[in-house]
Order: sequence, then structure tokens, then C-alpha cells
Amino acid sequence: MNRLLLLFLMFLVMPVNAQIRIVDGTDGCPVQAASVFVDGGKCVGVSGTDGTLPLPKGYKGTVTVQHINYTSHEFRTDTVSNNTVRLTPYTYAIPEVTAKYERPDYLVITAYERSYMITDSVPSSFSDAVFDYYIPLRHGRIRRKGLSTRNLHKIRQKENGQSEYYTSPTMIKLKKRSLLDKFRDKGYLDDSIANGIMKRSRNGSIQAIKNDTVAKTLTVYTDSAFGGSEGKSYNFFGMKFHFYSYKKSETYDTRHGTPTLRNLVSMYEYLDMSLNLPGKKFKEVRGQTFEELYVTGIRHCTKKEMKAAMKAEAQLTVTVPQGIPPLSAPLAEAVSRMN
Repeated sequence: MNRLLLLFLMFLVMPVNAQIRIVDGTDGCPVQAASVFVDGGKCVGVSGTDGTLPLPKGYKGTVTVQHINYTSHEFRTDTVSNNTVRLTPYTYAIPEVTAKYERPDYLVITAYERSYMITDSVPSSFSDAVFDYYIPLRHGRIRRKGLSTRNLHKIRQKENGQSEYYTSPTMIKLKKRSLLDKFRDKGYLDDSIANGIMKRSRNGSIQAIKNDTVAKTLTVYTDSAFGGSEGKSYNFFGMKFHFYSYKKSETYDTRHGTPTLRNLVSMYEYLDMSLNLPGKKFKEVRGQTFEELYVTGIRHCTKKEMKAAMKAEAQLTVTVPQGIPPLSAPLAEAVSRMN
């Protein structure tokens, strides 16, 4: 009888399908929106708001996680202690604004951007580019000049008479009204040490802030506009769209006080959706798009210099700036096979 009682107590304390989670190696906070790859280079999704990884049930093998703010990390599930993996924050050099004119017309932000698409868990396309954004200091619209661009795709194949549908991922665009501005309007930034979830809606989506007083950065982010539900579906002229998840974040430098667009360090967007095109030759595909933007330079210019720059020809090849976090090994290998 005592032995049966002991076995019963052991069963109660044993973890059942315990989920592995990733956290910040400095402060232990959960890391959300990290892309998760398993054996075979397949992407199984992104980490949740609590840092949990969307691994297949019972999966035992190698896992690689990649996040815009952390060093890519690879590990085996059977080596994880306490179901927690700590990630090392990636140290990204924050550029200084170069003052050149007494009354400049534009703030110019140079950014390296990359986007990749995962189609049915397999990397299918990759794009990267270097852009100059001309942001008017008084009035007018933001202009974007492409300095160099690259678009790669997985080789198209046909299976059982059905065509695989691939498209180039989009690129993030800077806007005058940022996510930071929206948070400021809602009063989330009134407290200089604001940190954590600011708002949680009924459908599970959140608006949150991470204030890193050590690295002197402020990250504002939204997580899953369709969280807590099975998503939303739309039908547009026979094309059926189903949205599962959406995430967005912006990171700013806080070394010089209250951050504005001129203090932007990086941006991130993630969209998980499926598309079903009319016609028998197309099969329904589920795609996940990851978009990253890294600020590599900031300066001022006049209106005359902006006009001259917009007429200049773009370069044919993309040179990745120094300091940009490298792609994870599974993703880099998949990109190397694209053309």
C-alpha cells in the first residue's frame, strides 16, 4: 500500500508534456516572437508571450531559435535544464546623429532590412536591402530610396499537378506615426520606468513595454492581433485568407532621454496566415513572414541633397553592414540554396 501511495505521489509531481521556454539571459524575462527551427530546417512557429516554444508533442532533437535582439541559439531538447533556455542579448551598435546643418530639411535614417517567408514550415523566399529614409523635420511625407536590393526564392516545383505558390516577402516601411507614438498617446510612457504588459484585450492580444535600464533601450511591442482565438478569415474575389497571428516591435535608444524616431535601433514584424487561391492547380499554403529592420546610420541633409539622392541609381548587390546579427544556421543554409 505504501509503495502504491509513493508511486501515486511521484506521478503527481512529474512534469507532463512540459513546454520549453526561452528567457532573457540577463533579467530572466520571457522572449517572445523568436522564430523556432527543428531538425530538417523546418520552422514550427514563434515563441509565445511567455517564451514557450511551439515544438511538436514529444519532439526530441535539435532546436534553433532566432530573435532580432538575441544571439541565435541551438540546443537539444534533452539537454535543457528546468525546461528553460537562456538567450544572450545581442549587442548592436547604436549610431549617433551627425549634425551638419543649422537648419536641415531632413533627418536621414539608413537601414538594413531583411525579410524571409516560411511556406508550410519550409523557408521559401528571402529578401534584403539597404534603404535611406528621408524624414522631413517640418512637414511632408517620408521618402524611401533603395540603395541595393536582393530577392531570392526556393526553386518552384509541381506536386500532383498542383503548383506551389511563392511570393517575395514585403519590407517594413518607416512611418511618421510609429508604434512608440501610439503608446505615448495612450499614456503608457508617462512613467519613465514603465515595464511589462500595459494592456491585455479579451481576445488575448497584448501591448507591452520592455525597459532595459542596463542596455539603455526601450522596446514597445504588440503580440498577436488574433491571439486567444482561431484567427480571422476573409474572402476576396475567391481568394481565401486566414490570419492566425501578428506581432510587431520597435526598439529605441534611451541614452539621451525620451526616445523619438531619431533614436530608433531596430524594428520587427511577424505575420502568420494561410492563402487559398481559386482553381485546382493551386493548393492552400500557410505562410509565415518575418521582417527585420536595423538602423545603421543617421544624418541630416537639405532638400536639394534629397532630390539628388532620389535620382541616383541603386547598386546591384547587397552588402550586409557589419554588426548585423547573422541568420540562424538552418535559415542560412536554406537561403544559400535559393536563386
